[in-house]
Amino acid sequence: MFFNSKKQGRIFISYRRSDTQGYAGRLSDSLGDYFGENRVFRDIEDIKGGSEYAKDIESQVSTADAVIVLIGPQWLTTADSDGNRRIDNPNDWVAQEIVMAMEHGIRIFPVLIEGTVLPRAEELPEKLAPILNYNAITISDSKWDADILALGKIISFDIPTTNERILFWVQALIYSLLSISLIISAATVAKSAINIPSDYDPEVYKLIARPIAAIPFYVIISALIILSLILRLIAKEKQKYIIYSIVTGVVGSAFFFFGFVFIREQSTIMEQSMFIFFGSVLVSTLMLLFLGLSGFKPK
Repeated sequence: MFFNSKKQGRIFISYRRSDTQGYAGRLSDSLGDYFGENRVFRDIEDIKGGSEYAKDIESQVSTADAVIVLIGPQWLTTADSDGNRRIDNPNDWVAQEIVMAMEHGIRIFPVLIEGTVLPRAEELPEKLAPILNYNAITISDSKWDADILALGKIISFDIPTTNERILFWVQALIYSLLSISLIISAATVAKSAINIPSDYDPEVYKLIARPIAAIPFYVIISALIILSLILRLIAKEKQKYIIYSIVTGVVGSAFFFFGFVFIREQSTIMEQSMFIFFGSVLVSTLMLLFLGLSGFKPK
């Protein structure tokens, strides 16, 4: 599971204050829960006092990965003091935000509020007509949670959610730890199998002493704790593979621990260490197999 790190995974909400200001605030909060609150931007809250509004807006739009255009019943018809449609004014910020997004090749998501009808091409200024090339989605107060979930899923194809970002780093950490542990254990087993000393060799015994042989299982136990903590972030249909991996780690660790207790009175230090190393190789391999099947797919 890898996510797009093209920019910062930021979402810009474009809206007309006289039309959808209340919805913009609520949408910002909802998407903040889904993608991370520091990744959702809207002008009224996120531009600091004393800053240059034009430069800040351009900076925020140009560095976004997605622009949500909130379209309410007055988005198209809101007029200025002279009775002219604001959308037709070259200095209208709503129009400028959309044009900037198009110029930078940023994905646009038109969002219709409470059944608002998407404007026709002939109703829009020519420079805004390309917005009709993007599929629109409707959100309403009565179905807010379901509509936001649907919107979030669509946006997540381009921008990683908070869960995806967490799981990406967890996946990288666990894969790295288990893989390094697996390689070291397998190499140690192979080296000792090829070159078993007939007499006591301090250097070889130092390499495979029981405390060192147990280190791979410390890694496995650490991985089990991490997996238990992030299980709730995994998609339900993939959780079973994480559970299989956890069970494998718990059962395997217990089996080789009690197996070591059983054989330690009947075997040499080298044989005990090789038993532990072999166990860590087997358990780590099976865990990696199940984790691969899970894909760390987020909810």
